[in-house]
Amino acid sequence: MYVTAHRVRTRLLVEGINAYLYAHGGYIWQTPPEPEIESGELVHSMLTVAEVGGNEVRSFLDIVAPDGMWWSELRPRLMRFVDSNRQSPFPWHGVVDGCLFRLGMDQQLARVWQHELAHLYHACEIVHHPA
Repeated sequence: MYVTAHRVRTRLLVEGINAYLYAHGGYIWQTPPEPEIESGELVHSMLTVAEVGGNEVRSFLDIVAPDGMWWSELRPRLMRFVDSNRQSPFPWHGVVDGCLFRLGMDQQLARVWQHELAHLYHACEIVHHPA
């Protein structure tokens, strides 16, 4: 699966978080693929900004993991990823226990990165478990 959340801002300064969930099917990898190479098939999306395309991406969280992985298994891996990168400038990129993580944000959001990460993570959870 590839689950991603982006804080976007339109030209009219409308801002929100859009999230997308893609499935890879039975695809098994030694190293998780970069989303640009193999994103999978779109399964679900959550749009808080209806205008898509051409928006400024202020922050993003990307997670690539096997489709069957439980969300409770992803969180500790994400926290290890964060712990190993927290002293580095954004964007962050890494693989933890077979899961790929990427996190980036503009300088303004980077000042409150923990808060922004919580928002992006929550959007990923929602799109992964739609109501």
